[in-house]
Amino acid sequence: MKNEWIIYVIPFLCSWFFLACAQRQEPDNLGVIALQESATPVRPGIPGERPFWNEYAKRFIYAPAFDFKEIENATTYRFELNSLDDSATYRFESDKPYSAMSPVWIDLPVGSYNLVVTALSKDGQEIGVSGKRDFYRAATFNGIYHNPVMPYDQSAALALDQLMEKDYVQYWLSHKEPAPDYINYRYPAKIYSALVIGAVTHARLKNRTADAERSAKLARIVADYMLSIRFKEGSPWEYFVPTYYGVHSEKAQKEHLKPINHFSIMGADAGNAFLYLYDYTGEEKYLEAAKKIAETYLKRQLSNGSWYQFVKHETGEPTAENIVIPTAIINYFDRLKRDYKVEGLDEATDKAIKWVMENPVKTFDWQGQFEDINARPPYRNLSREQACDLAIYLFKNKKNLELAEELVRFSEDQFVIWERPMKIAYQEPRLGGKSENWITPSVQEQYAFWMPVGRSAGIMLETYWEAYVATKNGIYFAKAKSIANSFTVVQKANNGDYPTFFTQYPMNRWLNSTVYPAKILMSLANNIKKPQFSNIDKTLR
Repeated sequence: MKNEWIIYVIPFLCSWFFLACAQRQEPDNLGVIALQESATPVRPGIPGERPFWNEYAKRFIYAPAFDFKEIENATTYRFELNSLDDSATYRFESDKPYSAMSPVWIDLPVGSYNLVVTALSKDGQEIGVSGKRDFYRAATFNGIYHNPVMPYDQSAALALDQLMEKDYVQYWLSHKEPAPDYINYRYPAKIYSALVIGAVTHARLKNRTADAERSAKLARIVADYMLSIRFKEGSPWEYFVPTYYGVHSEKAQKEHLKPINHFSIMGADAGNAFLYLYDYTGEEKYLEAAKKIAETYLKRQLSNGSWYQFVKHETGEPTAENIVIPTAIINYFDRLKRDYKVEGLDEATDKAIKWVMENPVKTFDWQGQFEDINARPPYRNLSREQACDLAIYLFKNKKNLELAEELVRFSEDQFVIWERPMKIAYQEPRLGGKSENWITPSVQEQYAFWMPVGRSAGIMLETYWEAYVATKNGIYFAKAKSIANSFTVVQKANNGDYPTFFTQYPMNRWLNSTVYPAKILMSLANNIKKPQFSNIDKTLR
């Protein structure tokens, strides 16, 4: 173990040296910089000290290190990476079988590889295989992608304009209830909340017009419907808007998508929607609804500082032992305290932050948290949303920027597709689900649903922007801009809509994948017009 530090320090020193030199080069070398940076592993595991989080990962932008075991009497380990796309083989040796692929990583073309790590004796004889693994070497960032089809704020406005005209949105105005033929209305805490926020955003955008009045009316109708279906007072999850409501398929009823179940993180979604509407209307009932959600969170917080992920709302009993990664709840409490002077949240917030720091920050088990995907064992279904949430929190508060940047690298490594996506066994059967029809750059949602989702792209865009603001590293802005540009390209391919999936062929629409990205692109457009950011584009060209 005495030389083990060399395995991890050398890639960092190489990356630092290259970046120091790169600062003297022309800034159009961002792609070269990104390639060199990819040799540095993301949170490499160390047996007995730090867990290997990537057992179920299929692809990597940054050089991975795998949990291969040491073999008795071995003095050296030979790493052989055999291309599955041609006959090329790449080799290096190390004194540990779990070393990162850094020595050959930047030489590997994008594609699929079979890795074999063989233990060698002192005299160079093979004495066993330490491990085997197939994986995809994903493309690194290669400079700013695309030119925007239109300015970001105009793009966002067009997407919201079109959303407000959808039949399943207009139905609320005429019937005061959700359209029965829009299947995603069965997730009210998530989808109704997104529609309220989208309608308020649109009303502000169309200030003092008939469109603004109509959108404000829509927001009130949807929010009032949410108030009417909340869990009853006195129940364990009182005042929460249901996660599941209305008609669900027979298959879903047999799984966890049952109206008797609840996804605890969804309270923050509904609470934020009520706050958006309160900010616009000043109507106290919406602020009170948001506060009551926080009060219930306080009552249901576990002694460990977090909450169960899935519960039965009538009894409060968990349906699985999985604990929620409470970054959304932390941010919700922070908003209530900062903007609405709500007191009594500090202790709960501190406990929740402590749980995050002692669990996923240490284990890197950034488990997927989605209401339509059931709880999974550790590491089997990683996602990037909560890692991005924490990174944004750290960037904004100028805390532990080293960790924040590592979270960004993890999220990019596992979920950002800059170009040339891998082909996978499981894909949506429709044309839009085939990777050859995806529009890149894009961002995948989670291991269990490997699709390029608009909301996921919006979260990654926001994360890159906050990373740039905190560090002034221009490559983060270039990455944010690339995703923003991709939104406009996808929009053009989908008749002006922000679709759920970054594909050339329209697929089913989750309206939250329009609302959240529209807010982020409008924010980006406003930010880059500010004097302190106005010249960043020029420095990257």
